[in-house]
Amino acid sequence: MTEFDLRQSIADHARSVAAWRRSRYQDDLRDPRNLVSADGLDAFAQWVVTLPDDDPRILALSRYASIGTSFTPGQQTLYELGRFRFFSPETEFDTFLDQLTSLAQADHVEHGQFGGKQVPGDEPW
Repeated sequence: MTEFDLRQSIADHARSVAAWRRSRYQDDLRDPRNLVSADGLDAFAQWVVTLPDDDPRILALSRYASIGTSFTPGQQTLYELGRFRFFSPETEFDTFLDQLTSLAQADHVEHGQFGGKQVPGDEPW
């Protein structure tokens, strides 16, 4: 068990990506999939805070995708968050969280392996 609860930070991050998706709807194409994705991310945020604090996926994300007590997804995890329900509106929350957990582990393994440590403030993430 971790010493902190990452669920709220994950939810806040999902809501932030949802806001970005809503802003993307305002571009010239006005693609409604952006709104579907945003609504899905908001619902995911509500769902994730209801999970038990000892859910193994939350514990794994705490280990692999956090800095301090903040959810800090790596490249693959962040990319997948931005695509939630954009191409597959029927994606279930459990399946999505499983995928995020797997991607966070992969991001963690790759983190810092391509070019070494970066100057503070110069990291791409």
